Amino acid sequence: MNNKNEKLLYRVKSNRFLFVAKAVWNIIWFSIGTTISIGLGTLLLSGILGFLCNDNKPNLPVIYLGASLIPLTIAVIILHIILLRKNQFYTISTQSITSEGGVLIRFNHTLCRNQIQSVSYTQTLIQQLLGCGSIVVSTSATHRAALILHNVDQVMEIYSTINHNR
Repeated sequence: MNNKNEKLLYRVKSNRFLFVAKAVWNIIWFSIGTTISIGLGTLLLSGILGFLCNDNKPNLPVIYLGASLIPLTIAVIILHIILLRKNQFYTISTQSITSEGGVLIRFNHTLCRNQIQSVSYTQTLIQQLLGCGSIVVSTSATHRAALILHNVDQVMEIYSTINHNR
């Protein structure tokens, strides 16, 4: 908030259930891909090193290293998702709308009230059942022309507030 006339209206995050459901889905597919890629790579490297250095027997240290890399990689991704949820939020005030967050690379995208050209929202069937939705705030700019508030709860109330204050 830049000036004293600015009043904070909302500070929200994306819907917890949808965030967790999407994260679990991504972790499942990431785990499958990681297991296949690291597993096959480990077996290939173990076989090559066994052929070259170990009398045609698989190189066990390489297999152990590969087997330990799989859960370590998955744990790092889970930690990243947890930190992302903790650090990412949307702020709606009387003067601006801000999206901030990030883990390794922080970001802040702010649209001032006088830049807003249009506001719209969408709700999928699942979002309607959960009482959330996504709000798109657009400007006439050519670079970073829109700000999307993904899966926010109280979508109609926040949409009306942004529309009223623009």
